[in-house]
Amino acid sequence: MKTNLTLLLLLLAVFGNAQETSQKPQKIRGYYNYTSFGTLIGSTNDEQPVISSVLMEHNYQFNSKLAIGVATGLEWFDVRVLPIGPNLKILMPKPRQSAFFWAVTPGYAFALEDIEFMDVEVTDTKGGAFFNTELGYLLASQKDYNIFIAIGYRYHEFEFTRSDWLVTQVSRKTTYNRFSVRMGIRLF
Repeated sequence: MKTNLTLLLLLLAVFGNAQETSQKPQKIRGYYNYTSFGTLIGSTNDEQPVISSVLMEHNYQFNSKLAIGVATGLEWFDVRVLPIGPNLKILMPKPRQSAFFWAVTPGYAFALEDIEFMDVEVTDTKGGAFFNTELGYLLASQKDYNIFIAIGYRYHEFEFTRSDWLVTQVSRKTTYNRFSVRMGIRLF
């Protein structure tokens, strides 16, 4: 019994020590990929008060506090859109690489389909400008990834042209103001 207990303690010590030595420090500079899933929450006056969102950011982090890159994704408003724009992240690291961050992304959202109304013929759906800002928290990890959560504000514009029986074509602009909640993973 003592031999088995001693062998078990030795194995635990060896595996515990091997795990500590295999951990590598996180890099501070280089390419980072932020992939997140979330919702854009708006008023109940909209046709869809909750919108699904998938975003991917390709950033180059210059130091422990600044990252610049490009954000793109897919979102399901009244039409599916493909947002794309520059991304800026300011990180406020804590010990062991946990960090709060602030991010801002202006850009353009391309409409992937025409908007549909019940009794109106839509001839052209254009995307529009968008603006996203968020605050988040990046959880520390000794792996090649981090989990993060973020909340923020999203503004979107869409423009569409519809046929009218009195006038040949009428252009309309729709705007969305949304509260953003997302969770994701940062790979490096």
